[in-house]
Amino acid sequence: MKEKPLEHQIYVSQIFSIILAILLSLGVSLHYNLVTKRNSLDMNIKNAGIFISGLPEVADMLKKGQPSEAFNKRMDLLVKELDYIDVVTICNNDSIRFYHNNKALIGKTFVGGDETAILNGASPYITNGKGTLGSQRRAFYSIKDEHGKIIGFVMVSVLTTSISQLTRNILLVFLLLALVLLSMGFLVSGILYNRLKKILLGYKPEEFRKIHIERKEVLDALEEGIFAINTEGELILINESAKKILDLDTMPEYGTRLTKLYPETRLPHVLQTGMPEYNISLMIKGKHIMSNRIPIIENGKTAGAVSIFRNKTEYTRLAEELTGARYMVETLRALNHEFKNKLHVILGFIEMGQPEKVTDFIINTSMASTLAVSEVTKQIQVSSIAALLIGKIIRAGELGIRLTIKPDSSCLESQLHLPVDLYITILGNLIENAIEELNEQSSGIKEIEVGINIWQSGSILSVDDTGRGIPAAMRDKIFEKGFSTKGDGRGSGMCLIKKLVDQHHGIIEMESEENTGTSFTITFTEEEHHVSGNHYRG
Repeated sequence: MKEKPLEHQIYVSQIFSIILAILLSLGVSLHYNLVTKRNSLDMNIKNAGIFISGLPEVADMLKKGQPSEAFNKRMDLLVKELDYIDVVTICNNDSIRFYHNNKALIGKTFVGGDETAILNGASPYITNGKGTLGSQRRAFYSIKDEHGKIIGFVMVSVLTTSISQLTRNILLVFLLLALVLLSMGFLVSGILYNRLKKILLGYKPEEFRKIHIERKEVLDALEEGIFAINTEGELILINESAKKILDLDTMPEYGTRLTKLYPETRLPHVLQTGMPEYNISLMIKGKHIMSNRIPIIENGKTAGAVSIFRNKTEYTRLAEELTGARYMVETLRALNHEFKNKLHVILGFIEMGQPEKVTDFIINTSMASTLAVSEVTKQIQVSSIAALLIGKIIRAGELGIRLTIKPDSSCLESQLHLPVDLYITILGNLIENAIEELNEQSSGIKEIEVGINIWQSGSILSVDDTGRGIPAAMRDKIFEKGFSTKGDGRGSGMCLIKKLVDQHHGIIEMESEENTGTSFTITFTEEEHHVSGNHYRG
């Protein structure tokens, strides 16, 4: 059997609950009302019986043994004033009626037989008897003379038909009330249903449920981890990737405090400040993570915060391999180019008939190249960075520029705390700028010195050259996109360096002196929110 739509189930449940509540409340109220009304009728006939049996005229009439016309008229007026009283009769010890509000029954014997107990001295009581006018609810009270002797009784009753009619009237009122309440229930259910639909952005609950499931499947399919919190710091969203990155055994429940799952999170800080944080590098459970933290703004107020993060460990490894391969190729191209040049020099010596110079040239060149490669690989043990430096050393050497590595430089693969392509991009651009600057000089010393110091909690990169220096008027502009002294279409390298340093909360320091040279030093630490900036001296 096909399951009913969710909105149909909600609507039916609401109606059923309303009907059940109405029936229960009205049932209890009806029972209470009927019992109360019955007790009220009993009280009426009791009070009437007590009042009439205590009238002196009643005892006098029974002692005389003759009905009184004047008394009967007064009794008729009294009976008319009594509510819910159908029959009043006064009888003597022989059950002969001396008064009855139906005059045709005066002088006749009382019918029913339930008066015997009262004539025998019983306390006043109420019975369900049957008289001349039909079934009745009767109250009996004895009438005594001045000596306490029973000389008759009073019977006050309400007909069962009157009770039934009163009950029907009450039932009718309650039925009408039930119909009104049911109508209001249907109306309120309709209003609530439309309100719910409005809250659900116009979707039916079943449609919204389907959309929610589909979107959750999409979120779980993403490689990016996502979790969000409300203003109380409680989890309102988490996808499967976030669960894996955080190494959680089971999917946490809605409302779980994020700090219990991930105590180091800074998402509550974003919630408090209302300021987003982008491209934050951090480590979670030994994984290199890049995170964006964004506040959720609703009607101008912060309603929560969401963190979107990516596991960069595998991507970084692949990028490092690809980057290393690229610089290896460039290095091989540079070596090939240099090899051709050396061959041309050797060929020239042979043509000139100077074979002894060929031997000296080969020995000196081989020693220089071997020494350069050996020094770099000894200090720099990250292959992609070493390949970059070797390539740059060879390229600089071809242009008559001496490029060396500072003796205290050190770079181990196990010490890297930032992506290797970050170091390659920064060093590559700085060295290339220095090479181009020195290549434009026609005279003077042409030297570049590169320093690389990387340890687990930080790193320092430096590139010094003996170029013409940067004029003071240009120093504030060198990191602007498109600014260059080398012509149009240039000026992107230093802008890129500035962007990368800012993203990883580093510091750029520049010292420059005209006709002496320029020095760039870039420092990174593990402090996530280290203030970045440029410091110019010179």
